[in-house]
Amino acid sequence: MNTTISSDNNEQTQIQNNRIGTAGLVLVLMSFILFSFEGYIINSLNDKSLFFTLILPVLIGNLWLLGLIFSIIGLRINPKGRAIAGLIISLLPILFAAISTMSPQISTPIHFENELKERKAQVIERIKDVRTAQRAFRAEYQRYAEDFDELERFLHANPTELRCDIEQLRYIPNSDNEFILETGFTKTSSNRTGPFIEVRAPYKLFLDTIKYQQEIINLIDEEVNVSDRYPGIKFGSTDEADNDIGNWE
Repeated sequence: MNTTISSDNNEQTQIQNNRIGTAGLVLVLMSFILFSFEGYIINSLNDKSLFFTLILPVLIGNLWLLGLIFSIIGLRINPKGRAIAGLIISLLPILFAAISTMSPQISTPIHFENELKERKAQVIERIKDVRTAQRAFRAEYQRYAEDFDELERFLHANPTELRCDIEQLRYIPNSDNEFILETGFTKTSSNRTGPFIEVRAPYKLFLDTIKYQQEIINLIDEEVNVSDRYPGIKFGSTDEADNDIGNWE
């Protein structure tokens, strides 16, 4: 009988002794409730008075910090349940902040790779039309059109099967920029003179250089310095006649 009474007294003493852990949990919960209340007032009622924009945030921060401190201290006292709960809840804002900080670093490269793949496919489809049109022009005149104006006039007079409208042929998809077009004549491998063509669409002309600035810098550096490739989509070469091979092929 005395043993039972003594055990009950020890349990009650332990609960009373860990009031600091309980206080930590209560303070943390109060800070979350006040934070939700502050957000409701500012967003729903549009109340931006000094109390809600300055005083209340300081109060919420102090309650959260005290709750965190009391919960940590309460871990040294039995029972630890409420102290552990207070500590976990108080660490949630830190966890959410860390996730928010890390999320763009994880998601941005994935989004960039998806956008790069999609836009490259669109540019390749359009530049293939340019090549088809230039091949038709060459079959007629034994040279390539010097510019898109000349090429468009030819296409209007000589209908050619294209995927896009003739007026859109000169433009790089997802931009207002035109393809870079160079044509002329040069020596062939057999020392004859032949027509050459090179049509280019640099990455920086059809990718989002603001949103993905660093990713594009890294991509161009890898293409040029590591893979020794043109940083973009192109076909043909200013150094070789009778060559209209695309760098995607």
